[in-house]
Amino acid sequence: MKKLRITLNQKVYEVMVEVLEDDEPSYPGATTLPPSPRPMPVAQAAATSPAPRPAPKATEGKGQVLAPIVGTVTKVLVKVGEAVKENQPLVVLDAMKMDTYVNSSRNGVVASVDCAVGDSVSLGQQLLTLE
Repeated sequence: MKKLRITLNQKVYEVMVEVLEDDEPSYPGATTLPPSPRPMPVAQAAATSPAPRPAPKATEGKGQVLAPIVGTVTKVLVKVGEAVKENQPLVVLDAMKMDTYVNSSRNGVVASVDCAVGDSVSLGQQLLTLE
């Protein structure tokens, strides 16, 4: 890590920069700064940060089909009473202009549709139920 002083719009900032490849001597006017204290090793830094939480699966228990992401419902591809097969698309969610298809995890019949086109859904929200 190197400490640098940068002037931007006549305002002075001091920043710490990680040097990946040292080619400073090739720049005119380059100065050498005293070494800074060593950063904490990566293994210790990882031990102090919380473990990442896994994203919920699209389906969980009792035939519930849950939203795997936060988004907006753009299409509901099934109706109540309709038979569905494993991996059949059920609902289309839009997040950041990307379509995400929520597929069935098993064969079954649609017992209820708990969302409508235009609904904003949160992570893990129930979209529909399979029997």
